[in-house]
Amino acid sequence: MLINSIVSLTKNTTFIIGPIANVFGIIMDTIYNTLSDIGIASLGVSIIVFTLIVRALMLPLAFKQQKSMKEMQKIQPELKKIQDKYKDKKDQESQQKYQMEMNQLYQEHGVNPFGGCLPLLVQFPIIMALFQVLRNIPSYITRVNTLYSEIATKVMTADGAESALTEWAGASNINVKDFDISSLNKIIDVIGKFTSTQWNEFMTAFPGIDIITQNYDKISDIYMFLGINLADKPDLMSIGVLLPLLNVGIQVLVMKTSSGGNGAMDNPTQKSMMYTMPLVTGFFVSTMPAGLGLYWLVGSLFQYAQQVVINRHLHGAESK
Repeated sequence: MLINSIVSLTKNTTFIIGPIANVFGIIMDTIYNTLSDIGIASLGVSIIVFTLIVRALMLPLAFKQQKSMKEMQKIQPELKKIQDKYKDKKDQESQQKYQMEMNQLYQEHGVNPFGGCLPLLVQFPIIMALFQVLRNIPSYITRVNTLYSEIATKVMTADGAESALTEWAGASNINVKDFDISSLNKIIDVIGKFTSTQWNEFMTAFPGIDIITQNYDKISDIYMFLGINLADKPDLMSIGVLLPLLNVGIQVLVMKTSSGGNGAMDNPTQKSMMYTMPLVTGFFVSTMPAGLGLYWLVGSLFQYAQQVVINRHLHGAESK
């Protein structure tokens, strides 16, 4: 079968995620157009610049999260005393006293127990919106969309196009809602997720349409970055294997730096996350288009650098 991935339908219109994706799409489009005007028509470079801008905007949240985590680490001994005090007392009165003492401790030290979680909750819809933009580039970057539109315009009137495109769009592992051969956007939804191999099959199916080959060469140049096709899943038998490997390595550094010492890694949960999170990241990156892996890698590098700076800042504040 020509297509083996789920197609993201045009622009995302989901509540919350859709509007955020549209904003990020405008930012991504502006970055790509600006770079193209100075001769850098590269999706990879655009993703790097885009990631740095988004991460920079999220710095206040990151600082707040880390500060909250540091404060929680400082009061861990006192928290443990309270927990041990009421460990075997399960009656309602004891539980109420336990909760009151915990809240009093939080208030005395100005700590919000959920302070470290809030930034993560805020980041979740942001990450989901970024996912929608990066996996559906033709819908958000106008100059890339133009290349696909020129192909779709020619293909939709070609002999055999209706049956071929309908079969591809209706494949059991594809989700193209209300596919219509007369809809330019629906055809772009289909061809916008082609891998290198799938493009070759597509050009073979329509050998008389020169614009396919011409625009594919341009699209290929746009998506190619350091020998990796950002539209494909990382090829684990080529240089593409570096994406999941580097992501795992950087994530380990991020986890170690985020722990901040103070016996934090004595916590079994923290130890578990130290090993599981990098592996989950590696799996995620190896199963998604390489463009998302590049975004994740640049974001993790930025996170590591910001964590080092934040740790120094907080340590300096504690020393005063």
